[in-house]
Amino acid sequence: MTPAKAWAEGTNVLASFRLNPARTEATLLILLKDTLNYLDCSKTIKADRDLLDAVHYLRDEFPAMKLEEWHIICHRLKTGEYPVQYERLKLPELVAIFRQYEGERAEVRESNWKQLKKATPDTLSDDQLQALYAKYEQQRQAKKEELEKAKAIKSVPTDERGRWKAIPYTEPKRDGEEGRHDVLSIREAPSDRPPGDG
Repeated sequence: MTPAKAWAEGTNVLASFRLNPARTEATLLILLKDTLNYLDCSKTIKADRDLLDAVHYLRDEFPAMKLEEWHIICHRLKTGEYPVQYERLKLPELVAIFRQYEGERAEVRESNWKQLKKATPDTLSDDQLQALYAKYEQQRQAKKEELEKAKAIKSVPTDERGRWKAIPYTEPKRDGEEGRHDVLSIREAPSDRPPGDG
C-alpha cells in the first residue's frame, strides 16, 4: 500500500481506538514488537511495559496517523529505508522516524495541492475535475514504476554450478591429485564496485 492510498483510504488510529481499544492496541503492539524483533538491535525496547508505553506515546503524539501508515513505517524500517544507527532503536528514535514519515507525507500532499491549485480555473465541471485527478494519478503511478525499476536487483554472473564467477574456488583433492584452482584474473572478473574501491 502506498502512503497516498493509506492516507486516503486508511483508518485513523484514534478513531479506531475509540471504536475498539483492545483490538487497536493489540494491532499496534504486534506491528511494533514484530518490527523490533525483526531488526534485532542491541539497544531496543524489550520489556512489555516499555513497549506498551511506546505505543501509547506514539498514538497520542501522532493522532492523525492511520493504522496503514504504521504498517508502512514498520515495513520501511524492516527494509532499511529508515536506517537504524548504532544498533539503537528506542522511543526517541521511533519518534524521529515517525516525524520523518509525517514530513514526507506533508510534502507530498502539499505538492499535490499546489499542482491542483495551479491547474484549476475558478470553476471546474465534475468531468474536468475527474480528468485532472486521473492525470495526476497516472503521473504518480509512472513515478512509482520508475522508482521500482531503479530498485531492481542486478543479477550476478554465475558458473554452471551456481557459484559467483568473481570468487575463486578450489576443487577438492582427489586421490593424490593437487587441488585445481579456477581463478579468474582481475580483468576477467566482473565487478559491481565503483572504480577506485579496492
